[in-house]
Amino acid sequence: MDTLEIEAFLAIVQYGSLTEAANSLFISQSTFSHRLTELEREVGVRLIERSRGVRSLALTNYGAEFLTIAKRWEKLAIDAKQIRSRTNNPTLSVGAVDTFHTFFFPPLYQALRERKPAMNLRIQTHNSTELYLQVDRGEIDVAFPLVDLTMKNIVVHKFYTEQRVLLRRERSPGVCNELISPDQLDFAREIFFEGDSLFHTWYEHWKGERGYPLLQIDTAQLLLPLLNQEGAWAIVPLCIAQKVASLDSFTYYQLEDAPPKRICYKIQSKFTKDSALEGISILDSYLNTVFPDFIQERDEKNK
Repeated sequence: MDTLEIEAFLAIVQYGSLTEAANSLFISQSTFSHRLTELEREVGVRLIERSRGVRSLALTNYGAEFLTIAKRWEKLAIDAKQIRSRTNNPTLSVGAVDTFHTFFFPPLYQALRERKPAMNLRIQTHNSTELYLQVDRGEIDVAFPLVDLTMKNIVVHKFYTEQRVLLRRERSPGVCNELISPDQLDFAREIFFEGDSLFHTWYEHWKGERGYPLLQIDTAQLLLPLLNQEGAWAIVPLCIAQKVASLDSFTYYQLEDAPPKRICYKIQSKFTKDSALEGISILDSYLNTVFPDFIQERDEKNK
């Protein structure tokens, strides 16, 4: 089994057609078929359904199971290639949920990008549980999840907390951070933005018989296009509200019955690779430089 055979298998998954898959790898169909046949011979089971007269190809049950292995193989192959391209500069892989990458960390990443000497920085986005698994496997050096999970090889620190506020599109945006009560809201225009279990408990009490809205999302990338009507609103973390309110016709409010704050954690392995220790030290230094007020507030609360 080699990388070329794995590439052929993943191309079939992506394109579903022998012709298109072979073209994507710039090889002939006969060469492509040979690679698939060799892969199946080495694995010992049929991975691809080949029906006479049917142009599209599909995975067998074994093929669907093998897909996870193939994707891991592909990632390892990419990592191996990147080793050759690295210099002696510090290297660090950082993982976080999408809201941090999009709304909180860009100034940090820009500062690290401009650092002299340069730093090899790899940024990955995953949900909180996957971040723990990636750190535990050594695939990410340091990560910022939203949950505190108990794993014997993971060191967890509370990184920061932030308020949740109500973000609303308005024709004439007003002063942010003022109080708002439920009777000032049009519940037909609500979009529910996912949160942790404590937030759900608070939300169900706050909404009462009104229940959850029809539209529920779990990614910040959808907020702006969906909050496209005057009066549309959602309860979101403060970092999102501040960024969106600075760019468009939005105002954010404090709720009279405030929701629980969102907690972010910083995690890394107890057995962090030597090659990552310098990068983590640099990251910590830049966190203090880029977010001095935030770091000071966090440290005071942790005393």
